[in-house]
Amino acid sequence: MRISYQNETLFPGKPAPVFTGRPLYSHYEQSESAFMQGVHWFDFQTSVAHTLDVSYAASFYKMVLCIAGESRSVPKHSQEYGFRKGQALFYRTEKEPYQAALPANTAFKVIHMHLSDAHVAMLQRHAPAVFERELQVISLSAEVTQAFLQLKNISRENQGLLNLFQEKLISEQLFNLASRSLPRLPHARGEAILEEAVWHIHQAERFLTIAELSRLAGTNSFRLKQLFREQMRTSVFQYQYDLRLERGAKLLLDTSLDVSAIALQCGYESAAAFSNAFLRKYKVRPMLFKNSRSHK
Repeated sequence: MRISYQNETLFPGKPAPVFTGRPLYSHYEQSESAFMQGVHWFDFQTSVAHTLDVSYAASFYKMVLCIAGESRSVPKHSQEYGFRKGQALFYRTEKEPYQAALPANTAFKVIHMHLSDAHVAMLQRHAPAVFERELQVISLSAEVTQAFLQLKNISRENQGLLNLFQEKLISEQLFNLASRSLPRLPHARGEAILEEAVWHIHQAERFLTIAELSRLAGTNSFRLKQLFREQMRTSVFQYQYDLRLERGAKLLLDTSLDVSAIALQCGYESAAAFSNAFLRKYKVRPMLFKNSRSHK
């Protein structure tokens, strides 16, 4: 992805702050990554209206999440489209450069997600209707603003977590995109899938991934997420998280097992991980919980 102004590159790389004696931006930040695939963020404030040239080394599918700002893009061969606050756009890029018009005095917070072949194949397999139009526009949830801040912080402070966070962000947005086009299941079929998934969660000795649980329940990850949100009013992860901590609380009260043993029984790799999760849910450390309840 190459973004330039008057033939001077802004991304990848750092922007030249002044052109013809006038600053384009009063504030400009961007992610460091220059790879074609992956997640890129932009956080800037325009000073003057201007038009950028955007080009790609190849054509591919992407999603753009507009947390703040508004702009207009004019490709050579596709329809003109706009980016607006609170919207996500899904489309296929063109190799030939196109123009993006940005207004003056506008704050922009934008995430570009360049989708891999595996992501696109998953959509084609489970939600083919999203490809019926060359441009899909969906609404963003309020949580995306917080995710943008997390993405910025993680990309600067913890490169080890960055890939995991990016994949989680892509997964969530692909689900939001796909869920709009999933055909409705007969109620009995949905109930059967959900019952199978919940049974496997209760039998498992560790956290199950969405992919694992989908295979066990005989469905796909988009459908499973949809069923949990619609019928259980929670996410697959949150259901497992709550279940295992409730199990841990019961073991603390009813057995003499130490925290390390209980952590393993609840699917945690260490006593520290279990203790931190327990603290987040119950606002107290496991041993203090055990001791305070045993004296009542």
